[in-house]
Amino acid sequence: MALYGLTIEKETLWHGVTERFNNTYYYEGPAEPPAEAGLRSFINAVHAAEIPIHGSSVSFKQARVWTAGGTKAQNVTLILMDLTGQGSALGAKCFKETAVQVSWETARLTILGRKIYLRKYIRCCNVVGSVSQEVMIGEEPMVGGMPTPFKTYADRVQTVEAPAGVNYQLKSEKGALPKANNNGVVERFVSSREFRQN
Repeated sequence: MALYGLTIEKETLWHGVTERFNNTYYYEGPAEPPAEAGLRSFINAVHAAEIPIHGSSVSFKQARVWTAGGTKAQNVTLILMDLTGQGSALGAKCFKETAVQVSWETARLTILGRKIYLRKYIRCCNVVGSVSQEVMIGEEPMVGGMPTPFKTYADRVQTVEAPAGVNYQLKSEKGALPKANNNGVVERFVSSREFRQN
């Protein structure tokens, strides 16, 4: 198995300026890099998981996959792929630096014995589904079915099969895997994530 990096770049208008931001993923995948068609299938699977949790003010721009198991000098870009379209989440716009946190507990601990988590911050730029504006400004927690779109996203990006028979397992950049039978957890309260902060 080998380690791969994948970045999905997006942009939105913020304070009169077009801001680019991204989510970066690391995956344990096939020992040898797939051909271009396989890499495109891999990108499309993660891109499809992101679309329903972003609002229509978010445009998808570009994806990159690279080898991530060596040094910076050893790692190479395998593919750059242009993306099109916008997010499909329905609802009112919200403060664009609001982020929903999704995390996976790993089997690793800090030297102090604290759990280490693999985290993703989603700047959805929209009130997603039934999530109220009070929730999206941090006054109230997400309850009931409110976290469902983010939970679906977490399940879709944790293990990716694309194309059929080629499997990718989400990891941290340093190689920590989510614990066995441990699915992503959506933090009940939203947080803030500034632009220009990956």
